[in-house]
Amino acid sequence: MSKDAGAPGAKDVLLQLQFTPLFAGLAEADVRSLTEGARMVTFGHEQQIYQAGDKVVDFYVVMDGHVELSIDSDGKRSVVEVARRGTVLGDAAMFGDGHFFMNARVLTAATLLAVPAESFLTKLAGRKDIVLHMLSTMSFRLRMLVRQIAELKLKTTAQRLGSFLLSLADADEGRAEVRFPYDKKLVADELGMKPESLSRALAKLAKLGVSSKADNLVVINDLDGLREFCVEDDLG
Repeated sequence: MSKDAGAPGAKDVLLQLQFTPLFAGLAEADVRSLTEGARMVTFGHEQQIYQAGDKVVDFYVVMDGHVELSIDSDGKRSVVEVARRGTVLGDAAMFGDGHFFMNARVLTAATLLAVPAESFLTKLAGRKDIVLHMLSTMSFRLRMLVRQIAELKLKTTAQRLGSFLLSLADADEGRAEVRFPYDKKLVADELGMKPESLSRALAKLAKLGVSSKADNLVVINDLDGLREFCVEDDLG
């Protein structure tokens, strides 16, 4: 089912967009203008959104659900990121050569806002202020991806898993219960480890008060202790 992002009753969509990094800080009128003609699209379990090489007709904002971003190399799939609510998909490709350079696949179910790329770029042409703002937000996301790469190279598997679990916690201190948002094998792929390595990492984190329960539930008894472990310089 599609819905015009600028149509009456879409105030909640506009509000969410204003908390999305690409649109954050923009006036509501500018968000409405840039997303004119956009539509809400629902994708089902493991449905492909686009593949590497496809022309960017629309770029997407994840409104709900999880989307796997991956690349194929030598016949193997490598998970680059699992995009969550608020993530923009395809913006870099749109500003580049106009073709997606990663694959995007829904994990369970997801609702995305599809924004027509051509009209979006046309409206940006005369708005240098918005272009500079969007460049800064894309630069921030690039820095975050570089940080993730650094973590893959420098941190142990237990530290990577601990950081991932901390990102799921609502609380900042004390105790927290979190749940793996998708299959543990995919979590392992995203964190650059094998499934058996993830199991060993969970066992190591158990010494820090992290316990794995049924139904993908994980209990963190000491958030500060886990956070300290994840930023230790001794990565041996």
